[in-house]
Amino acid sequence: MFRTMSIMAVLAAAMVAGAQEAPPAKIGRTYTVQPGQTLWQIASLTVGDPTLWPALYLANRDQIKDPSRVYPGQELAIPNIDPERAAELRREGGALTTQ
Repeated sequence: MFRTMSIMAVLAAAMVAGAQEAPPAKIGRTYTVQPGQTLWQIASLTVGDPTLWPALYLANRDQIKDPSRVYPGQELAIPNIDPERAAELRREGGALTTQ
């Protein structure tokens, strides 16, 4: 339950912040979800930092309704993340998941 609440807090903050900021990052490539994977693992593999999973969620909101559930075979867009934006996402995620 703690994990679910922290995920929801991160998403709420990201959605509020995203509504007031620059357009979303451009999509660089795609990734096909494998059995048992999470956004955390996919972010680690694709963008090199698991704490940037909110960027993957935001880039794929059209097909991910619950960020704790991704399904094998889903084709996710992997955004090109600006280093300045990455630092911001990392700070938001770190602050909210420790509460």
